[in-house]
Order: sequence, then C-alpha cells, then structure tokens
Amino acid sequence: MDKYIGIPLIFMLGLFRKKKKELQRNPQNIVIVMIAAIGDTILLSAIIKELKLLFPNVAITLVCSKGNIQAAKNLPQVDHMIKFDMANVLGSFFLLRKLPEYDLLFDFGTWAKFNAFISFVIKANFKVGFKRKSMYRHYIYDCITEHIDELHEIENYRNLVRALGHRLLSLDPEFKVSSENSQWLNPKRKYVVFHMFASGSHKMKKEWPKKLWFELAQRLMEEGYTIILTGGKEDKEQAEAFVQLIGGFQCFSLAGKVSLEETAAVIKEVGAIITVNTGVMHLAAVMDAYIVALHGPTSPERWGPVTKKSVILTPNIKCDQLLSLGFEKHQCVLEDGCISTIQVDDVFEAMKKVEIGEHFVKTSSIL
Repeated sequence: MDKYIGIPLIFMLGLFRKKKKELQRNPQNIVIVMIAAIGDTILLSAIIKELKLLFPNVAITLVCSKGNIQAAKNLPQVDHMIKFDMANVLGSFFLLRKLPEYDLLFDFGTWAKFNAFISFVIKANFKVGFKRKSMYRHYIYDCITEHIDELHEIENYRNLVRALGHRLLSLDPEFKVSSENSQWLNPKRKYVVFHMFASGSHKMKKEWPKKLWFELAQRLMEEGYTIILTGGKEDKEQAEAFVQLIGGFQCFSLAGKVSLEETAAVIKEVGAIITVNTGVMHLAAVMDAYIVALHGPTSPERWGPVTKKSVILTPNIKCDQLLSLGFEKHQCVLEDGCISTIQVDDVFEAMKKVEIGEHFVKTSSIL
C-alpha cells in the first residue's frame, strides 16, 4: 500500500503545494515528525538539542506515535508533544490540520510515504525532509537532503539540519530520568543487565540464540553476578521462561514490569549491559553505561551505540545482506542467523573488561 498508493499520492500532493525558497531567519516554532521506534527517537534528541542552541527562543513540538511516545516524553528539550493515533488515523489527521501554522517542519522519517503525508497535512511555512533512492517521498518538501546508507543514522539526522546551512556541534543524545527512579539495587551485589530481545522486521535474526545467553549467564553467575533481564510487555513471557530455566536467585526479570524511564534508571544504576542492537542499546548509551553490543545483520557504523564505552561484537562470518532500514529482504544461510557465530567467550571477555575497569574500545569481528 505504501508503494502503490503512497507514491502517486505524494507525487500529486507535491504538485499542488507551492514550494518555498527561503526560510525565515529565526523560526519561533518548529514541528518535528518522528513516529518511528525508541532508538530513532533517542538519537533524535541530539538534534533537538542542536535546534535549541541554534534558535534559543524556539518552541519545539514533536509528533510521535504509540511506538515511541515512552521515549519522546523523556526528551527534555521538547516543549509540546502530539500523539498520532494509528487506531484513529482520520481523527489524528483532523487534529493535525487544526494546529496553527508552524514556521518550520522537519520530517525525520526516512522511507515511509505515510510520514510524508503527515508532513503535508501539518501547516508549516517551510518543510524539510529526506530523499531516498526509489522511495519517491520527497515531493512535498521545500528542502531535501539525501538519506545515505553508509552514514550512521544520527549523521543522517544532522544532515537534515545542515541542509539549511547551519553548522552543528555534534552533540550527544539525551534522555531525562527522574531522581525518584534510583537506588533499585543492593549495593553489596554486582549486576549486569541482559537485553535479549530485538524488535521490528527480522527481529529473530537480530537476536542472539537463547542457548548462548544461557551459557553466558551461567559463567557470569559463577563470577558472582546477578543478572537483570529487561524488555517490553511483549517479551515478558520469554523473559520469565529464561529466569525459570536459570533457576536460583541470581537472575530476575523486569521485562514488561517497569516503564522505559525505570528501565533507563536501572541500566544507569547497574552501569553495564549486554544487548542486541535495539532501542535499549541506544538508551544504555545515553545512560553512560558500559555496553557490550551484539550485532547480527546490522552494521555498527550504521546503527552502533553513540558512546565511547562500548565493545561491539559482530558475526564471525561475512554477512552480504546487512539491514539498513530494517525491513529489507534478508536471508541467512544459518538457521539461527549470522549473529549466532558470536562466541560466548568473546562476550564473557568483554564483560571482564568492565569488571577490571578497562576503557572500552570499539571492536568487531568480520563486517
């Protein structure tokens, strides 16, 4: 539907919209369209910080969705937030159309024509968005920039602002955690967070096999670690089953039991996490935790954590079909995916670096 209806629709809407050539010097209100997932929203926080520095008096409105509202509401630089309800699309479009005109709109959607249609409905004096090869979604914007697979996503986001001629400071992402969400843990014990669950298309190929998590857990518990599992409501059943498999008191699950902000507070307090490539990995980076990031069919250069405190482990075989947007066709010769070739020994040794206080250096196997 996005392809066969979205392309001609956005093209026609672009014909009817008169393009603006100039943006007013000091916009007073900016609206940002970001209805994607948690990780994308956390990366976006760095761009919002840049906009606040460029335009100190600007009010920023964020249009989000059910999928990222938990992250959006913890972005400290956002002044107003509007939830686009996918269960009531017409009502949401009507709400957006009734909003007063904004000086500037940024659409950080990278491929979906639906984002472009939202951007068309919102009244704004000047609109900025991405152009991607074969996506045909850029016709309604006044200013476009190429979305590039070889760049980390945060650099693509920065380029959308640079397209207006602004120099940026390359600030880091940010996520606000209340002081009330602290001191979860027993200070006499040592902990590590396991985030075993991916999301989106090809999630199974981005998840390290459970048998390898089990072996790693056994070895870390022998070293005196208590393991905390994190995840969403959809992961709760699997997480509880893993805890039952492990047995004992050295492993427990918070998956589906706490909010995203509470998850962030736990990660911050623990200070160390082993995670697959997903939104919680980016959350851990802004919490300044040590990260052991397990990448499968995704490039760390494209989607790695934005931090210097990480070890990045990639498959021991070359993957010829790395995912860039996440939904592309992907087939792997291995039943458990190329991520299954990451060895338990390598992950264990990465965790030992945390224990002895070594500085992390980004490393990888074969990309």
